[in-house]
Amino acid sequence: MKISGYFRVPTIHNDAVVFVSEDDLWTVSAVGGIARRLTSGLGAASHPALSADGQWLAFSGRDEGSLEVYVMPAEGGEARRLTYLGANTLVVGWTDNGRIVFSSNAEQAFGGPPRLWTISPAGCAPELLPTGPAQSISFGPGGGCVIGPGALETVSRRYRRRFVD
Repeated sequence: MKISGYFRVPTIHNDAVVFVSEDDLWTVSAVGGIARRLTSGLGAASHPALSADGQWLAFSGRDEGSLEVYVMPAEGGEARRLTYLGANTLVVGWTDNGRIVFSSNAEQAFGGPPRLWTISPAGCAPELLPTGPAQSISFGPGGGCVIGPGALETVSRRYRRRFVD
């Protein structure tokens, strides 16, 4: 069987894989099979992240304007918009206590470097994490975490010649 398509940004929980194709989210078993479309109608859906219990799916969506944070049941159903920041947001994962983590340049002058935020899947005001500029985070055992590069890496590369040479 020939498989064609452009599949990207996968997330996995147990046997469920969710990925992006054709600007929509799709799910398929980790062992293979026929993929089922989870979203349609949103302008574009990207950056899915399954919750630790596998019940929820957070993602970035563009219904109009900037990317915002959405959540929906992992098995499918109606997506609910959680943020109205008017800034680009990318879902990057979940915290251990069940909050969605996303990066956004909200509240940054002139679309400055993104910072990490969390929001409850039930909906509420997002909370800024005290990380400084960053685009990703991974949580480890015992409360440890690794923060991925943000705009500082870009700034560092851009001005390296100026200050190092």
